[in-house]
Parts: sequence; C-alpha cells; structure tokens
Amino acid sequence: MPFCLGNYTTHNMEEYAVVSDISVVDVYDIASEIGKECEKLIDSYGVDSVTNLMPKVIHALELLENLATKNERENTTVQELQAKISQLESDKIEKAEDRQRFEKELEQIEEHWRQESRDLVEMVTRLQEENRRLSEALQESRSDTFTASQEVDIAVLQHLRSMIDKQRDQIRGRDKELLQKNTEIENLTAQVEKLGVVGRELKRKQRQAQMQARGLVEERADFLAQLQDQNRELINLRARLGLAKKENEDLSKLQGCPDLTNKAIYDLDDPDRPRFTTAELKEILHERNELKARVSDLEDELELYRPKPETVEDDKDAPVQGPLPYEPDDAPWKKTSESGIRKFFRKIFSESSSSFLVGSSPRRSLSSLSKMALSGNSTYDESI
Repeated sequence: MPFCLGNYTTHNMEEYAVVSDISVVDVYDIASEIGKECEKLIDSYGVDSVTNLMPKVIHALELLENLATKNERENTTVQELQAKISQLESDKIEKAEDRQRFEKELEQIEEHWRQESRDLVEMVTRLQEENRRLSEALQESRSDTFTASQEVDIAVLQHLRSMIDKQRDQIRGRDKELLQKNTEIENLTAQVEKLGVVGRELKRKQRQAQMQARGLVEERADFLAQLQDQNRELINLRARLGLAKKENEDLSKLQGCPDLTNKAIYDLDDPDRPRFTTAELKEILHERNELKARVSDLEDELELYRPKPETVEDDKDAPVQGPLPYEPDDAPWKKTSESGIRKFFRKIFSESSSSFLVGSSPRRSLSSLSKMALSGNSTYDESI
C-alpha cells in the first residue's frame, strides 16, 4: 500500500515539476487530486489506512499554500520593480537623447557665434582701412584749400557785422515800442481802479436801496395783517349781533308760554312710550336672576344622574408571543480560524459522504473521518 502511494506521488510530482512557479490554484488542484485518491483508499482499505496520513498531508499542503502565496506576492513585487526599472531606463534614454540634442544645438549656436565674430572682425578691418584712406584724402584737400578759405572767412565776417548792426537798430525800435506800451498799460490800470471805486460805491447805494425797499415791504405786510384782523373782528361782531337779534325774537315769542324745564312730554298714541316705573323694573330683573340660578342648579343635578360611557382598553401594547429566532450558522462568534486547505478537505469529504453512506459495505462516515483528520493535526504538531 505505501509503495503504491509513493508511485502515485512521484508520478504527480513529475507532472508538476514542469511548472517553474506554483500558484495557490495549483495547490488546490493538488489537494483535490489527493482527496480523490484518499477516497479511493478509503473505499479499498477503510478509514484507518489514511487516519495518520491525512494530518501530515494537510500540513504539507498548508505549507505549500503559504509558499505559493508568498511566491505570488514576490512575483508581483518583482513585476512592479521590473516596470519601474523599465520606466527608469526609458527616462534615462530620453534624458540622453535630450542631452545629445542640447549639445547639438549648443554646437550650432557656437558655430553661428564664431561666424558672426569673423564677419564683424572683417567689417572692422575694412572700416579701419577706409578711415585711413579718407583721413589721407582730407589732409591733402586741406593743404590745397587753406588760402581760399581765408578769403571766404573775411567776407563772411563782414556780412555778419552788417547783420549785427541791423539787428541792433531793430532792438532799439522795439524797446521804444515797449516803453510806449507800458505807459498805456499804466494809464489803463489807473482808469480800471477808478471804475472799481465807482462800482463799489454804486453797490453800496444799491444795498441801501434794497434794505429800504425790504423795510417798506415789511411795513406793508404789517398793515395788511392789521387790516385782516380788524375785518375778522368786524365779522365776529356782526355774527354776535345776529345771534342777539335771534335771542331777542325767541324771548319775545316765549313770553306767553308756560315753563317746561325738567319735564318730559309723551304722546298717548305712541306704542313705545314708557309704561313701568323704576321699582317695577328692579323687581322684574330680580325675578329673572332667580330663575337663571334655578335653571343652572337643575342642569347640574341632571348631569349627575346621566349615565357615563364605559372605557375600552387598548390592546396595542400586548406582549409578543412565539419562539425566538435561531442563531445563524455563519455568525461571527461561531467562526473559527481555519486554513483554506482544511476548509477544502472538509468540503470534499462532506460532499462525498452521501455517496459513501449509500454503499453496501458498512463503514464509518466520511464526516467523522474529516473530523478525525482535522483533529489529528494537533497530535501531529505535538510529534513535530
């Protein structure tokens, strides 16, 4: 039996040796194949044949799973580093290209500057040569025209002297005109001052006239106000006179009639004339108040004898009855920390337990086998 299992494992190792890097999916594939083989062994030889083997296999697969996850993380980091390296290399190449381009541009600028400097040097030398030639020609022309220039200078001086004399005569005439203008300006300023004095005097007289006119207007307004007051008094006196005349006429008419002061006159045919005395009205009001008090007492007595409605109890807050809900199987307090391989084997054996239980040969259920295999890991750890 161990020999057959060893041959099978060597065959599987040869299949997976081709792959350089193993992943978590490959580990679970291996675990599924091992589970199938364990089922075959259980069918052939019983549960006791794999009881001691399962914890070791599970532990080995867990280690392999951890290594696979670590390998995947390292692969991702390696890929990221390779991507960064490639990016840095591309940046380095771009920088090198930029540097070469800048060097070429700098060389072109230097070449252009050298060419311009050569052109400028040639231009300077050419100008110096031309300047030397012109200076020599100027010296030769000066020696020839020295005598002629003296005669020309004398004629120019005479002409300038005559022009200066003419300008002096013109300046003297302008000075005389300026003096005349100044005298005229002084005369005009004196006249302006006299006119200013006259204007101020006229303004003073105008202000006095305005003040006199304002006083006359105020006096006129006072006279008009007094006249209006007198008219109002006259109207009041006339009104009083008319009232006095009317009173005299009324008194003359009432001298033959009797005195009816503090007396009331009623028409016997009037239906709304008063018919009761004050004492009778007081008695009627007193009787009305007594009747009102009696009516209120009767209403209170009637309220006492009236039947009251019964109150209905509210059943809204009745207690809730019934069974309490069961706790779910996937509750967080029921979870245990198990590895993926253990859960995988538990699932495999729980799914295949139904097919094994239907078989003709009596054997232990695979659920108990899975529990035994998973619980046997503790003994394996102690032995390690």
